Amino acid sequence: MKIAVVGSINMDLVSHVHHLPKAGETISSHDFRLIPGGKGANQAVAAARLGAHVSMIGMVGEDENGSKMLNSLTEARVHVEGIKRSGTTGMAFINVSDDGENNIVLVPGANAKMSVEHIEQNLSILVESDVVLLQLEIPLPVVEYVVKKASGLGKLVILNPAPAQALSPELLQYVHTLTPNETELASLSGMPTATLSEVEAAAKKLLASGPKRVIVTLGEKGALLVTPDGATHVPACRVEPVDTTAAGDSFTAAFAVGIAKGMPEAEAAAFASRVAAIVVTRRGAQPSLPTLAEVEAHAF
Repeated sequence: MKIAVVGSINMDLVSHVHHLPKAGETISSHDFRLIPGGKGANQAVAAARLGAHVSMIGMVGEDENGSKMLNSLTEARVHVEGIKRSGTTGMAFINVSDDGENNIVLVPGANAKMSVEHIEQNLSILVESDVVLLQLEIPLPVVEYVVKKASGLGKLVILNPAPAQALSPELLQYVHTLTPNETELASLSGMPTATLSEVEAAAKKLLASGPKRVIVTLGEKGALLVTPDGATHVPACRVEPVDTTAAGDSFTAAFAVGIAKGMPEAEAAAFASRVAAIVVTRRGAQPSLPTLAEVEAHAF
């Protein structure tokens, strides 16, 4: 079970606040931490802690944050031979409210320097993988190249379309699984997503562009798995959220692990829901990601 993750690596600057600031509002933080993050790195660590053999292709800076990120990935048993160093490490400024909601501002840093040439230098990682997992915090031309190359190699391609941006049908036709949240689904489809029926209709519109399945994460409402054969609602596990950072990343990674293990897609989605439920009860991105033993032992 080998998973290749191609994506972003960030140092998260996390401020805990009583409420998220409104436009023009200045508020004080009651806690501040530097925490390893980035959607790509989060997904790599999540998959590795769930027992997968994970290799990552990405970029960090030649700074202290870059060293810390490489150490964090290595400690999680993520193989980092595909990670190059240049410039400054990407950062994410994250506000987390007392009720667990967040907002995020990204500073791409080295992530923006990801190139097709860097992928070509690490093609062996894609060749040796079973599943290739991507997000959208690196340049879109790199994502497009990897999706097409991995699909051509016969790999299962899973794309987490976050942060949301326009994706061409030419790209989507090479994607096996798309994992947007409600906001990203609305952006990609141009359709409302307020109800489950609207979510299903919007997901079916995306299916027409080529993905084999669309799994929409719905927060406390669970997830909706949509395929050409129909839709399956996956209920959320009931928990008291503390911090929703990395919930979507953990869901996508866990689904990838489940599929790589041979689980039926509905079972893999239910497994992913359990993992994400644990994540939202803990603070921080990578520190919140559970091991497989923790997931198996957790009673909901």
